[in-house]
Amino acid sequence: MALLGFICALYLSLQTSWFAWLFTFVALWLTWDALRNGTVWHGFDAFRAGNISAVRNAMEQTRWPNMLSPRSLAYYHWLKGVVDMADSRFAAAKVHLLVAASGSLHTENDRSLVHCLLGEIALQEQESEVAREHLRHARALQHRPHVDRIIASLSARLNS
Repeated sequence: MALLGFICALYLSLQTSWFAWLFTFVALWLTWDALRNGTVWHGFDAFRAGNISAVRNAMEQTRWPNMLSPRSLAYYHWLKGVVDMADSRFAAAKVHLLVAASGSLHTENDRSLVHCLLGEIALQEQESEVAREHLRHARALQHRPHVDRIIASLSARLNS
């Protein structure tokens, strides 16, 4: 879409329209934003669909994570943590998820989910107190009903 806008802007600039320069700037900015952050949101859509291999592929295509916007960077670390968890690299996953939890996540529900994932890692590493702390954080944050089910499941596993 941004590329189509850029082509239209080039056409308008050939017509020497003053409006074309503004349109060209907006098209360039949209193109840059799509190139910079697009793979993260593609990966997040794959995560929501439960397709970990597509998440892995999207994260591999993110060329310059340090150039991501603050919000995209938080989601990048979340998704990197998910991929590392799927590969049983819990130490690396914990680092990414802690960065995501302290980053610019869009909603408290998302932050609650990240704490659930950190609780899962703590359970895998048999760190009961750390898992309880993450579940306490997850419960304290405003979240949707499906997160309550995840918290209940983790709590049941923790108490068994």
